[in-house]
Amino acid sequence: MKGIKCTTSNCEFNEGCHCRAGIVNVDKNGNCDTKLKRENGVIEQEFINMETASEFAFDESDDTFIECSSTGCAHNKNNKCMSEHINVGDKMLHTKCKTREK
Repeated sequence: MKGIKCTTSNCEFNEGCHCRAGIVNVDKNGNCDTKLKRENGVIEQEFINMETASEFAFDESDDTFIECSSTGCAHNKNNKCMSEHINVGDKMLHTKCKTREK
């Protein structure tokens, strides 16, 4: 899949709101299990976002495989996400796939 937009406030794979992970795992509740917190937290994330924002366009992302256990989602086919693009972002307690449709 191309086009994973990520608006998490603290993830090693998030560069300019662009997910750089090669494989993304989404659990049955739509939580992103791939999220890996940055050593210097939100401050480092903001620095990376400013540094890379102009380098990436949403539709120019690298290929990413999304393994999804959210079988109640309309985009899930045999534990793979079949959506053209997804949006991942922070919720109150978890980082979630915002594209998930029941």
